[in-house]
Amino acid sequence: MADGLVQESGAPVKSGAKGTELGRRSRAEAFGTIAVSVSNVVKYAVQLGILPVLARLIGPREYGLVALAVPFILFCNVLTDVGLSNALARKRDPSAEVESTVFWLTGGIGLALALLFCLLAWPIAMILGHPQLPLLIIALSPVVVMCGLTAVGNARIIRTGRFAVFAGGDVVSTVVSSSVALAAALHGLGAWSIVAQQLAFWACKLAWVHIGSRVRVKLVCKPREVLDLIRFGGHSLGSMLGDFATRNIDNIIVGGVLGALPLGYYAMAYQIIRVPDFVISGPLYLFVFSRIAHQAETNAAAEMIRTTLVAVRCASVALAPIFAGLAMLAPLAIPIVLGPEWRGLIVCLQWLSLAGFGFSMAFVFSAILMGAGRPELQLRASIVGSVLTIGGVAATVHLGVEAVAIAVALATLATASLSLQMVSTHLQVPKRALLAVFAPVVAAVGGMLLALEGGLMIMASLPVVLQLVLLIGLGAAAYGLIILATARRQLIGDLRFIMTGATRTEAAE
Repeated sequence: MADGLVQESGAPVKSGAKGTELGRRSRAEAFGTIAVSVSNVVKYAVQLGILPVLARLIGPREYGLVALAVPFILFCNVLTDVGLSNALARKRDPSAEVESTVFWLTGGIGLALALLFCLLAWPIAMILGHPQLPLLIIALSPVVVMCGLTAVGNARIIRTGRFAVFAGGDVVSTVVSSSVALAAALHGLGAWSIVAQQLAFWACKLAWVHIGSRVRVKLVCKPREVLDLIRFGGHSLGSMLGDFATRNIDNIIVGGVLGALPLGYYAMAYQIIRVPDFVISGPLYLFVFSRIAHQAETNAAAEMIRTTLVAVRCASVALAPIFAGLAMLAPLAIPIVLGPEWRGLIVCLQWLSLAGFGFSMAFVFSAILMGAGRPELQLRASIVGSVLTIGGVAATVHLGVEAVAIAVALATLATASLSLQMVSTHLQVPKRALLAVFAPVVAAVGGMLLALEGGLMIMASLPVVLQLVLLIGLGAAAYGLIILATARRQLIGDLRFIMTGATRTEAAE
């Protein structure tokens, strides 16, 4: 497409009812995205608030044991949805029969998978050499059923852009489940504290989503009515399975080869780097998927390009300093926050911080491709990512958990680069424009790291806690000043576009 589109000059002016509808939808999506972001901040503030307590009460070995059980449940969660949630979210005004059919299908698949994995729990434990594993898997199995029953509610909320429903549900579920986990840990339940947390979280989420989405389920199940959704969902399912493999099989390999203690370090580092990913790129996924799907439906190619550039810029600007600062300050922060017994995860966390940025950007590109109705492209990227990650982990696991973290970081960045190439080539978003989005971020991160390096030398004699607080402020100030100096106008335009759906030209007219 013409480079003029890259300069965000806009599309033809929308007027009348269509423009009003676009504005209302854009404001609702923007408000919902902000609400989800705020709720995620609250949610992870609660989780991070109790994390030091849980880390000390449970310990890395027990934490690693739960981390070994969770991937099997997550695998069932992916299969339960069979891609129908994304497919249903893109369908305009589905009938009650279609929604009911999807509800019973996903719920039934979830129940079948839960029972299957309960039977497989003992063979899995024998293969991995962890006799405590079967009871943990069985106890977590109800999560699979509850996940399946949320598919229709999730789809309806995404389709209508009412993301604030997700926000409220996440906050309530997190507060309740964190309270349950803390109470269980204080009573000495160890690994079972995390199990109780997961069960409480999903029970609250199921109830909230079902009520908030206003789904009215009938006793109807007509699979023929959803064949088109199943076809779309097939590619989506393949993509989700690839994403699952990329993000979970490494746990199984590390736990099976190195044992529960190294896995505890690796899993905790992984959980930490996923926090900024979920807080920022998770809500952004909802916004981008919904906006791109609407634009694809109306053949609004110019707006799709603009949405892509806005999404990539917002995600990179928000996430890059967090991951860079996390890697830089991990040696100071980890002993203070989690305790000295967790020092073994510092190097692992530093490398996985690089992977965290790659995960986040790949997630944004996934939202673009899925919203544009190109799940087969996302499937290819997921397959490549899975092969690179699993191959890298298998090749390096005997060298230690730090080597695994390096392999995951390199594989993740390669996958994100491939996704960027797909967005550029198949959705006709100029690669030069996509790469230019990262230039201010690279400059600002470089300045921030130099400021932190200097600050570490100057503040070496100060108490560690004071060092950490001052360095976070110094890094944020350095990054903010540079990013405002290099990308202020673009970010203001992005905010206007997110809130109104209009380009600068449209707003002026």
